[in-house]
Amino acid sequence: MRLLIALAVVVAVYVIQFKLYHKYWNMGLNVRIDFSGKAVSVGDELDLVEVVENDKSLPLPIINIKFATSRTFKFAEEENANVSDHYYRNDVFSILGNQRITRRLSFKTTARGTFRINELQATSKDLFLRHTFAHIYSNDTTVMVMPKRIPMKDFPSMRMKLMGDNMIDRVDPPDPYAFRGIRPYQSYDTMRSINWKASAHMNELMVNQYQATTDNEMRIYLNLTPYMKSNADRLAEHSISIVSTLAADCMSHGIRVGFVTNGYDIDSEAEGTSQVSVADKDIITDGNIDEDNLYKRDTHPVLEPGYGREHMRSLDIMLARIDLKKKASDFLEVVRTGFVEDERCVTHVIISTYRDDALYGFFGEHCKRDNMIWIIPELPAANVDIRYEGMYRWDQ
Repeated sequence: MRLLIALAVVVAVYVIQFKLYHKYWNMGLNVRIDFSGKAVSVGDELDLVEVVENDKSLPLPIINIKFATSRTFKFAEEENANVSDHYYRNDVFSILGNQRITRRLSFKTTARGTFRINELQATSKDLFLRHTFAHIYSNDTTVMVMPKRIPMKDFPSMRMKLMGDNMIDRVDPPDPYAFRGIRPYQSYDTMRSINWKASAHMNELMVNQYQATTDNEMRIYLNLTPYMKSNADRLAEHSISIVSTLAADCMSHGIRVGFVTNGYDIDSEAEGTSQVSVADKDIITDGNIDEDNLYKRDTHPVLEPGYGREHMRSLDIMLARIDLKKKASDFLEVVRTGFVEDERCVTHVIISTYRDDALYGFFGEHCKRDNMIWIIPELPAANVDIRYEGMYRWDQ
């Protein structure tokens, strides 16, 4: 008789706990994943932060958190992971009622790009570990990995062309009589540049802008049309790194840099992709990028000429968001749209692995009188037809 009573109690407990877990296991269960950094560079070390919060009295004896992220991330701990087209991870937790667990997974970035974790799956079991319950959680977190820089000292002749007669190093202070306008205060601005009257009117700190005595400018045109299918992505990444390297070097000498490409932003509507996430917009806002230059249909990322730390950060974020999976548009059409002949103090820099008679013809027509150079990113063994002065190959 006692055995039957004990068995009945066990069955009752089993049924009751099953019903409780089936109905309430994910009530008050909050699971999220975030990156410890938002805009970083290739080679930086970050943490992937997992947070599991059980805001109820019912404990969860076992809970699995499954998610996928980029295979380019090199994690310090490879346990509970599977790497194929993505890096798939399955982490196991045991959490009591009204408890919060935070786990940090260290990893190193190895490639440029914009990487997201948009969803994750949580699975749990009852107290007897017989039944499995699952739920998919939405997750909105993004990290933008900016391009790797290349030492400019390895290319002295090209650097001399950029920094020579046509690009005067801005060592003189801005001309205090050439007022250009006002803008919001940045951390690197001096106190004496603050326009207190405008600041009071705008209810935020504003600073005066002045036109420099030697106002030189470089405009970079990046062609992402592949020359050959083999090594196309490798050379495209090399080209993007060259853009960041040239821009940083010129801005460090006070040269204003503008940029345009025939590639597309990762969220450009040209390929019918989805709306930009809140996490992405927060990073873009910090970089002062005009969203209209990124998301309009059939337009390409464009950055108007400027210089300074924030301008360089904006360019690097724009480069991090370029999606090489989207087919690039006609390069010469993009160049001609923003190209104005006979502009003084402007150097036009074409960065293009792709080369055909049309591009050779355009460069030959403008290279002598319009201060234009052409950088050809290539592999060391590739043959490059250097037809004109001002053409340079930049091997990977």
